[in-house]
This record gives sequence, C-alpha cells and structure tokens, in this order.
Amino acid sequence: MIKGWMREITLAVQARSGLTAGLFIALGIVVLAALTAFAFLTVAGYDWFAIQFGSIFAALLMTGIFLLIAVVAAVIAVAARNNAKQRAIVERAAHAHAGSWLLDPKIVGAAVQVGRSIGWQRVLPVALLGFMAAQWAREYRQEKSAEQNRDSAE
Repeated sequence: MIKGWMREITLAVQARSGLTAGLFIALGIVVLAALTAFAFLTVAGYDWFAIQFGSIFAALLMTGIFLLIAVVAAVIAVAARNNAKQRAIVERAAHAHAGSWLLDPKIVGAAVQVGRSIGWQRVLPVALLGFMAAQWAREYRQEKSAEQNRDSAE
C-alpha cells in the first residue's frame, strides 16, 4: 500500500516537473562540456588553432565546438524531461481508470471478516463513512487533474 502511494507521489512529481535521472545526467553532461570547453579554449586547442589560423580564429573554433556539445546535451535534456512528463501523465491516467481498490478480493474478505466478528451494526456506519471519504478523495484528485490539464493547455 505504501509502495503504491510512493509510486503515485513519484508520478505526480514527474508529471509536474519532468525530473528524472536522465535529466540530471544530461545536465551533468552540459556542465562537463562547458568546463571542458573552457579548459580546451584556454590551453591546447587555442595553441594548436593559433598556429594554424591565427589567435582570433583559434578562440572562435574551440568555443564553437564545445558550445555545440553543450547545446546538443541541453536538447537531449529537454527531450528527456518532456518524455518523462508525458509518460507520467499517461501512467497516472491509466492508473486512475484502473479498477477500484475497494473491489480487491483481499479487502472485501477482510471487511466481511471484520463485519462478522464485530457485528454489522457497528461496522456499517464506519464502512459507509470510509467509502464516502474514498469517493470524495477520488473526485478531488480528478478535479485537480482536470484543472492541471486545463492549465497546461492554456
């Protein structure tokens, strides 16, 4: 049960922000490429291109090469983020339309056993109150999901 909650929280965070391990890896590549661009720009690349093309063109060429690497990594990071958001939205929608946990045979069996041991007169009001709370929570979650979909469409 807690695993289900944790998965739902993870999917909610991914649906809102798109944060995944792939995004952090791509952002790490962006930082590494930027640092590498700086190092090559100031040391070996500058010297080699300076001999070949002159000092100004040497600086521009090395900067352009590693800027291209950083841009490619940033594009990959954005694509990974959007993919994670879409996947999380689809999975949450599929999970919302799945069968109710109230119809799970284990839950029904436990409810029948509790009703027999305690007595239906005592259990029935509590069960109805729990059912009403579950329905309210489901409607609240659907309203929030619809509101988020409207906000993202605008």
